[in-house]
Amino acid sequence: MKKPAKKVFSISLSLLVGAVLLGGVFYYVGWRDIFEEIGSLHVVGILALAGNVFLTSIMWIVGWWVILRGYGIVIPFHRVIGARLSGFAVSYITPSLYFGGEPVRALIAADSSSAPITRIFATIVVERFLGGLSLVFFILIGGFFAFISPQVTHVEKQAVLIGVPFISFWIIVGLIDFAGNFKWISRIIRLLGRIFRRWRGGLERAANKVAETEDEVYTAFTKHWRATLLSLLIQLLANLLVYIRPLIFFFFSSHTTFTFPELSLVFTLSIIMSTVLWITPGGLGTGEAALIGIFALVGIAKDEAVAFSLSYKFFELLVVAIGLFYLFHKGIGRMWHRVRSSSRHSQ
Repeated sequence: MKKPAKKVFSISLSLLVGAVLLGGVFYYVGWRDIFEEIGSLHVVGILALAGNVFLTSIMWIVGWWVILRGYGIVIPFHRVIGARLSGFAVSYITPSLYFGGEPVRALIAADSSSAPITRIFATIVVERFLGGLSLVFFILIGGFFAFISPQVTHVEKQAVLIGVPFISFWIIVGLIDFAGNFKWISRIIRLLGRIFRRWRGGLERAANKVAETEDEVYTAFTKHWRATLLSLLIQLLANLLVYIRPLIFFFFSSHTTFTFPELSLVFTLSIIMSTVLWITPGGLGTGEAALIGIFALVGIAKDEAVAFSLSYKFFELLVVAIGLFYLFHKGIGRMWHRVRSSSRHSQ
């Protein structure tokens, strides 16, 4: 089986697994109760949810655009929107916890700019890294409240104790590596080339490209630090919008409010569970099952938890649809050939 066919088969299988799991959730919870809960949002609540999702997407777009401008890369704003949403769409439908669409985003951006693709990819690395850094900020707060909460079981506290340091560790390692330009990633690739001599040439070329990207990322923390700081603030706002999603949904559906510790607890456990259970497109089925247990800790019924997940997922899928439409309209294959051709001419 060829690689593209394997990829399609893998996604199709994970989608089937997700659909089966979601069907099981519907059977366990009761689909009528779920849709009745969604219906209780009314028009204002639905608009509030839509506004939250679309405003979050705008924050992601602007955060990346700020970094591009900081690097001196001028791309029409509508192309930035298309590239960012296309990358999000590919990441969303592949079981990879929102990762996987970065090469697609880089190709679309490179097709609209004369900047080297390594520099464009560096802006994506910086944007994703800043997103992770802002995520850790909220996770650490939530981890503290989860650890001291009497509602959280011993097993769940152990998961928090493992999950929070694990996620934070890699973000901090990345911060040290990029800010200090230690080039740990390219060095590891070169080390692999010495170990696996058969692929030494290919790994050496890959290491050189990665080293170029690492140099470009380093400039984000030195020459372009103002744009980097502004983008970080925008990423914090984007994650804040995700953080308050339960507050918005349950206020309009049942006039339920949450305390700051409760929101922090739900946010942190959701991120940890997503890291472990993102094995289907968009976390279909697995996300709903996990949220039943998470929301139970703050007194939310299982039908309400599933309704929350499906409501936001609906609007996220609208964003995914926009990204996929743009991607198919542009033609990723044609862009790849154009980018390769321009790279050869510039050498």
